[in-house]
Amino acid sequence: QFLNDLERPIKLTDKKNARKPSQTFKPSGMNCMRASYYQIKGIEGSDDDADSGLIGICESGSDRHIRIQTAIAGMKDNGIDCEYVDVAEYVKKHKLKDIEIVAQHGMETKLYHKTYNMSFLCDGIIKYKGEYYILEIKTESSRKFFDRNDVDRGHINQATAYSLAFGINKVLFVYENRDVCSKKAFMLEVTDDMKMHLIGYIENVNTCLKNNTVPPRLLGLNPFEKKCCAHCGYKELCKK
Repeated sequence: QFLNDLERPIKLTDKKNARKPSQTFKPSGMNCMRASYYQIKGIEGSDDDADSGLIGICESGSDRHIRIQTAIAGMKDNGIDCEYVDVAEYVKKHKLKDIEIVAQHGMETKLYHKTYNMSFLCDGIIKYKGEYYILEIKTESSRKFFDRNDVDRGHINQATAYSLAFGINKVLFVYENRDVCSKKAFMLEVTDDMKMHLIGYIENVNTCLKNNTVPPRLLGLNPFEKKCCAHCGYKELCKK
């Protein structure tokens, strides 16, 4: 009974604090044109109550982001050639007029890209050994972490979107094992071809929106597709 009473407010609070997603592209979700189409169209996905364990995992991930960001910000004070750059200041300094600073929450910055109708939270920008990198932090299970030997395929479009917005081609991923907090780091260099592919993705979705035509779903039954579909809120709608 106590356990049920404990889990109930966790779920209710999560549901109460949930905000309706904005009708914009989300870099972390730009792997399926159909999902992006529904998102921008303002169509609501399934509103099943989240499991309290999953809520906890998300909260833990947010907490670990702050710890890692704070550690990176402290590298300079410990004689390491690394500077944690304020994202809002970077946008102003480099006159990125297409980017609007929506809000800043601690060390994370919420941004909106006007041309691409894209909103996102950025973990940070760092200047490491004289070179700028976009910072992206990910936490994952031990199983995924032990097999991790490169940037996750599902994170490449997200990195490309950030690169497109900031004009920085190097994205530094820090993956952390959420069980024991060990880390791996990988650097992804975004190419012009990757940027053009993502721009094509955006244009295709916008054309579908203009024509009121639902775009095709991911094609082929492969592990990547199954992973994208697993936690998608539009699964039932997509089947219809």
